[in-house]
Amino acid sequence: MVILNKWNVLTKEYEPLRIPNNWKCKTYSDNMEELVNCPQCGKKIRFGDCYTSLEVHTNFGMGYAVCEDCYNKEWERRNKE
Repeated sequence: MVILNKWNVLTKEYEPLRIPNNWKCKTYSDNMEELVNCPQCGKKIRFGDCYTSLEVHTNFGMGYAVCEDCYNKEWERRNKE
């Protein structure tokens, strides 16, 4: 398992997000056609179709690439604050 940082909008703290070792989750790619996994749901998507996560971040605060559905859910959680 790989552990990423997931921001909890209610507690205002990071929580561990465990993802399988075989998932390819990225913050950057030179290839917009590259298939990556959404760290929130695991769905495989083209990197060029991804959104920058508002919740799943590197140790330096950079957002991972997430699918549109998960990004919209992140926005909904953020707007409920």
